Amino acid sequence: MVAVVFPALWWFLIFAMWVLFLWLTMGIAASKGHTPWLWGLLACFIPFITVIIVLLLPDKSGTA
Repeated sequence: MVAVVFPALWWFLIFAMWVLFLWLTMGIAASKGHTPWLWGLLACFIPFITVIIVLLLPDKSGTA
């Protein structure tokens, strides 16, 4: 039973981190005036790198 719980826990943690990076990427993109759905789609494939890229993007919203 224990051997079944640990892999399931790791998969849950990986999925939770994936959702967190996706949510974070979309939020940062929206706050900078970029399309959150486009950046969210890109974050589905490379989540950590996309967060870094969105953080480095210039602000297009005009509220800098």
